[in-house]
Amino acid sequence: MPQLEDVGIYLKGLWLLILGKREGFDWLDISVPGVWRSFGAIPWCLPAMTVSWASWRLAYLAAMPAGTPTGLAFIAKLLLVDLASWILPLLLVVALSRPLGYDMLLAPLIVTTNWLSVPTYYAMAVPSALRLVLPNADGFTALLSILALICALLALFRILRAITGEQVLLAWALSALFVLPSLMLGETLQRTLGLIPG
Repeated sequence: MPQLEDVGIYLKGLWLLILGKREGFDWLDISVPGVWRSFGAIPWCLPAMTVSWASWRLAYLAAMPAGTPTGLAFIAKLLLVDLASWILPLLLVVALSRPLGYDMLLAPLIVTTNWLSVPTYYAMAVPSALRLVLPNADGFTALLSILALICALLALFRILRAITGEQVLLAWALSALFVLPSLMLGETLQRTLGLIPG
């Protein structure tokens, strides 16, 4: 698992790319070992995921009959949803890389999107944490969630645009590949696993 200092270096590289500065690549390890090391972002995201799970559990219990079980199995299902929503888009991007002609970009695509997940999960955890302490502030926390999502999407697009050499259409296509399957799979799994009150 990468150390905090390493994570800070990677995040600095991402920030420079978001600002349109290609020297951001100098702060990222896009070698083959760096690709595998970037999956170390997953354990770094677990604390933020836990906050989101606690918020989801609270909302679930509020909509369900008293005594509804939401123990370890419930949390394991939430973890499964998050991991599947993380990995599936990567698999799609890899599978389509050769047919669409961007296979030479796979290493920076995987490394940057994996590490971008760290600030994204923590930003999304802020409204979740507020829901836990301010349960009657749904409108405010929903607005914060939307703002955090918009910022994450803009950051993703700007990074992908830098990776693709300012090919805007390819950057948009890759953005869609990373985001849409993740959203669709997440909702499908939530319904299938009984994580949505109904």
